[in-house]
Amino acid sequence: MNKVYLVGAGAGDIGLLTIDAVNILKEADIILYDALVNEACFKLCKRYALKINVGKRKDNHSKKQEEINELLIKHASSGKIVVRLKGGTPFVFGRGFEEVRALKKAGFDPVILSGVSSTTAVPESFMIPLVDRKYNDSYRTITGHDIDVFDEIVTSYHPRENIVVMMGVHNLKKIVDNLLGKEFPHDLPLAILSKGTTKDASKMVSTLKDISDQDEQFFEDIKSLTPAIIFIGHTVDATNYFN
Repeated sequence: MNKVYLVGAGAGDIGLLTIDAVNILKEADIILYDALVNEACFKLCKRYALKINVGKRKDNHSKKQEEINELLIKHASSGKIVVRLKGGTPFVFGRGFEEVRALKKAGFDPVILSGVSSTTAVPESFMIPLVDRKYNDSYRTITGHDIDVFDEIVTSYHPRENIVVMMGVHNLKKIVDNLLGKEFPHDLPLAILSKGTTKDASKMVSTLKDISDQDEQFFEDIKSLTPAIIFIGHTVDATNYFN
């Protein structure tokens, strides 16, 4: 069967590409890529490789998922080397398995080349540990684009757990108020990690209560920081205690 490569492009910095990703990009004839992929990746590609932007951002989808699936199948049928280049890693909030199902159904053989997920790379790039035995024993990663689902999954506070919220900046106020309503501590640290691993990276640190008390303009302005991760938990303050 013809192979189609679903490749993780990493969290932003081109240095986070894996060796496998670099090698297949050098061979690719057709690349369908996401919105957040660092376009410096294309310097690795053959000069005449066809590059197709199929990225989806909030309220701005260049292609619907069904259209992306159809494009993958169409180009895979050409017999050329097709790469689906996805931000982070294919199976973490990337709809990668939906594409796998479509390709399998059409008779193709998907190959997964994992990438470095922004869920881990971005906090680490700001020296924020996901797990440190002084502070916590676990972390959970969840999307923040559907506040009803968020409400169902995050049901209570545990002092030894961090929460990493992806795609949640547009719902920041609702997320914070939801947590406060479940008796999360008012002084629990929260960091907004914007454009992590890139030259435009920035970090804003606050607390749940201080964020909740902000005015409407603050929450409107904060949307400009996307893509961003909301990191909630005590390890936000870990760098204050090196000694």
